Amino acid sequence: MPSKQPSPRIVVLKGDRLYGDLICGHIKALWKNATVQVFQHGFDALDAIQAEPPDLYIAGVKIDDMDGLEHLEPFVDSTLPILVLTSRKEARTFEMLRNVRYDGIYDGYAEGLENLPTALQQVIQRRLYVSPTMVEHLKRPKNITLDALTEKEQVVLSVIGDGSDDAQAAQKLGISPFTVNTHRKSIMAKLGFHHKGQIILHAVQQGYVWVTRNEVFYPGFQRRLREGKNGESSEQASA
Repeated sequence: MPSKQPSPRIVVLKGDRLYGDLICGHIKALWKNATVQVFQHGFDALDAIQAEPPDLYIAGVKIDDMDGLEHLEPFVDSTLPILVLTSRKEARTFEMLRNVRYDGIYDGYAEGLENLPTALQQVIQRRLYVSPTMVEHLKRPKNITLDALTEKEQVVLSVIGDGSDDAQAAQKLGISPFTVNTHRKSIMAKLGFHHKGQIILHAVQQGYVWVTRNEVFYPGFQRRLREGKNGESSEQASA
């Protein structure tokens, strides 16, 4: 699929400089006019992002000058597209990932760099990308019941579970952004969530969003809010 970002600005943060340069090469092959900054230290990358917000932030998990995922924490409430590129599958890594926001997680060991262009294009367009080998590691024991959400909330969750904002979800559902936001707040309150990343992770874990190598599916979106009873409008159906 052609990119909508012919000359994006991208920040890459990888502890391994050689790997960072390889990523840069793939970015340039995809967008020849891209501006790419490659960093090995988290503070340098964060300074660059603060000075001029990029179109995409690619980061590893282990960064020498930062503990945990400090290099991702400042963006929990931002809209900056983030692709986490790692091969680490330790339990602590995935526990930390549950507390930050990202739009894609790429298994560099299993996928190499072969599918990186697909992941880059998905994430820069704010569409979810999860390497198939990562899905199982993202799962955790259920601590809530799906009955906690109404049917309409589950439909909304199926749409916002790929990272879509209220306006994007509203367009897909045929309702107003205000209605989407109301449902989003209710979902987050019921599930005890505090930021967008938790919604994305939950949607993948619970099957509301199904990620394959080539596409993202939304099983719960088969029931649309606009299909109200007796032909009522989508806004009435969502009330």
